[in-house]
Amino acid sequence: MQRYIFVFILSLLFYPLQAQEFKADVTINAASVRGSNKQVFKTLEKAIEEFINKRRWTDKQFQNHEKIKLDILLNIKSYDINKNGITAELYFRSYRSVFNSDYETLLLNLVDKDFKFTYREFEKLDFNLELYDNNLVSTLAFYLYVALGHDFDSFKLDAGRRFYEKAEIIQTNADQNGVSGWAKDNKHNSKGDLIEQLLSGNSKFYHKAIYTYHRWGLDMMADKLSLGKNNIITAINYLQKFKDENHNAGYLLKIFFDTKSDEIVQIFTAGPPVNIRFVVNKLRNLAPNYDYKWDEISKKGSQAQNNGMGTPPRNTPNNLRLNKERGRIQQKVKSEKRF
Repeated sequence: MQRYIFVFILSLLFYPLQAQEFKADVTINAASVRGSNKQVFKTLEKAIEEFINKRRWTDKQFQNHEKIKLDILLNIKSYDINKNGITAELYFRSYRSVFNSDYETLLLNLVDKDFKFTYREFEKLDFNLELYDNNLVSTLAFYLYVALGHDFDSFKLDAGRRFYEKAEIIQTNADQNGVSGWAKDNKHNSKGDLIEQLLSGNSKFYHKAIYTYHRWGLDMMADKLSLGKNNIITAINYLQKFKDENHNAGYLLKIFFDTKSDEIVQIFTAGPPVNIRFVVNKLRNLAPNYDYKWDEISKKGSQAQNNGMGTPPRNTPNNLRLNKERGRIQQKVKSEKRF
C-alpha cells in the first residue's frame, strides 16, 4: 500500500498541472458610495476573481504561462443597500503574450458604462450557459467568452467562433428576460450588437485582421521586425476591406482602435521604414477620432526615417520591447498549443 501511495505522490509532483484559462485581477472602486457597508465590495471583488479564475471555461488545457491575463475594474456609481442593487461602469481588458518576447499586447479593451446588477454579500456566483440567472454572472461570462474568442482568433484564423457562439447564447437568454443592454437593436452599441457583428459573415475581414495583426505582425517582430511591421499594414488593409463591405463596421472598428491605437503609434514611430503617408491615410479613414495620434505617426515616423533609425526606441515603459536578445523568455507562446 505504501508503494502505491508513493507512486501516486510522484505522479502529482511530475505530472504537469493544468490551469484554468484566466488570470484575472479585479478592482472595485466604491469611493463615490457613502454611508454604506464598504466591506460588501471587497467581498464582491474576491467573489468575481474566484468566479473567473477557478472555473473551467474551455475544454483546452492551459499551462500557467498560457493563462489569459485580465484587468477588470468596476467603478461603482450607486448602491441601494436595501435592494442590493448596484450600478457601475465596467472596464474589461484582456492581454496576449507576444511570441519570443516579454511583451504583453492589449487584446481587448471594453467599457460598459451602464452595468446594473444585484449582489447580496457572500452570495455564490453560479453560472449556467443555458439559463439566465442574474446580470452580474451573465455579463462577466459574456465578456469572458468574447475575450476567449479574440485570443483564439489571434492564434488561428476563425478559431474563436465557438466562443462567440457561447456568448450569443448568453445574450439571447438575457434579452429574452428583458434585461436592458442585451438587445440586437443596432442603436446603442449593446452587447447584442457586439455579438451580432462578431458572428456576422460580413465581419470576416475583421477576424482576418485580428489574426494577421497578432500572429504575423507582433509575433513575427522579434525575429523579422520589418516583415512583422509590414504584416501589420496588411492587417490595417483588412480593416479597410471590412469597413468597405460592412455599413455597421463602426462598432468593431471603435473597439479595435480603442485597444490598439497607442500600440500602433509605437510601431510606426520607430523601426524599419515604411510608407508612412499610406499608413496614416488608412488610419485617418478608419479611426478619425484618433487623428491626434495619427498626427504623431506622421511627425515622429517621418523624423525617424529621415534620421535613419532602424530599431525601436530603447526600454521605455510603453515600448514594445522587440529586441530579440532582450525579449526572449523561456516560456514561449506557441500557436498550436491551443488547438
